[in-house]
Amino acid sequence: MNILARPSLLVFALLVAGMSLGHARLLADELPEDTNKIESLTPEQARRLAKEFPGVAMEFEVKGVSVEQMFPESLGVDVEFELKGVVTQVVLGCLPLNGLKSLDAETARALAGYAKGALFLNGLNKLSNEAAKALAEFKGGVLYLDGLTTLDADTAKALAEFKGEWLHLDGLTTLDADTATALAEFDGKLALPDKVLKAFFANNPATPETALAWAAVSNCYLSHVVTLDADTAKALAEFKGQCLILNGLTALDANTARGLSGYKGDLYLCGLTTLDADTTKALAEFKGYLYLNGLITRDADTAKALAEFKSLHLGLFGLTTLDPDTAKALAEFKGEGLYLDGLTTLDAETAKALAEFKGFLGLPNNVLKAFFAKNPLTSETALAWAALAKGDLFYVTALDSPDAVAIAQALATRNGPLALPNLKKISPKTLAALIEKEDVEIPLIESLELIPEPDGSVTEDFVIPESLEKRQRRRP
Repeated sequence: MNILARPSLLVFALLVAGMSLGHARLLADELPEDTNKIESLTPEQARRLAKEFPGVAMEFEVKGVSVEQMFPESLGVDVEFELKGVVTQVVLGCLPLNGLKSLDAETARALAGYAKGALFLNGLNKLSNEAAKALAEFKGGVLYLDGLTTLDADTAKALAEFKGEWLHLDGLTTLDADTATALAEFDGKLALPDKVLKAFFANNPATPETALAWAAVSNCYLSHVVTLDADTAKALAEFKGQCLILNGLTALDANTARGLSGYKGDLYLCGLTTLDADTTKALAEFKGYLYLNGLITRDADTAKALAEFKSLHLGLFGLTTLDPDTAKALAEFKGEGLYLDGLTTLDAETAKALAEFKGFLGLPNNVLKAFFAKNPLTSETALAWAALAKGDLFYVTALDSPDAVAIAQALATRNGPLALPNLKKISPKTLAALIEKEDVEIPLIESLELIPEPDGSVTEDFVIPESLEKRQRRRP
């Protein structure tokens, strides 16, 4: 259950303190202070509400929130936390009108002008196609229509034009394929009752014709799909949602992989434990975020094939160990992010190989801490340190070892950002070598303690280069 996804199971608490006395008096001329007591609205009253109503806070208590849905990046990984009890969510700026029993198109159009927050219309048990088209223009982001028990395809198609983040239809008692297909055009997230979804999936097998409906009504969570043919995969690739989660697939052939490769969002295939050469080649054409967290074994040849993937981000959370050759092959990946958050250990040679990766490298914090503790900062480990720390060497307070100049020279060759925000002690020669990297961030020169050269060589006066002085003056 997602936060805000199942309003019929939520506990609502209306907090009217957000209404100013001036607005309360304005509404009191014609309407109750508590907007949930309003049973009918004229278009003019609706326009006044949309313009003048300041919005109130709504507090939700949600039980049974799943780790998968709150943290989808953890899919396929043994996470170290468990969510229990109640999650509280407070949403500001809401306009609750749950007392309305009917809504004409003109009034709906007026309410659609409310842009401060969510609109609650849970008292409506029916909605005309014209009113649905008007509500689709709502600017507030979250629309609640939990009083609707049935929805025809035409009205669903009209509502699917809504450009908000959430469309809540948690009162539906039935859902047919045509209505689901129409709802599939909605670009946001749908809230539908679990029992209705289960009935829909049972009565409508995944086919090229139903694929988009499945993806839409399940909010991307298709982990119950255990087999997938190429035509259905190609149809799924047209889904407009942010992600497709197909972790129930334990095998994937090349044709099906080719069909999925056209999808534009994040693709989770965490149930796959192996990939043959043809499937790997087909999947390499996918250009979004790809998570293959179930692949727990790796060799250099497979890694080389993965490095050819065109995806922006590659998640391999299931990988627990990595040797230098495999790491070197993976470092050739040209995407923006490589995620190895399942690693349990990391040696210096492997870290050095991974340091060649030019993008964002995701690694577990406990593994990083162990690596830094076991591998002191030297000229040989400097680039690995910088890469693993994502360029932020906040724990380096002094460069005072005999090889400090060599360390600085190595760090200055790093591609990408480098910061030593807590640096306090450094020698003149080491500082001169470090600032050869024009984009390095260090504390203001006057705050640094210039120490004698750690290798025993002659300590000379440090002259601040004009270019560095200008850079530091530009700092906020």
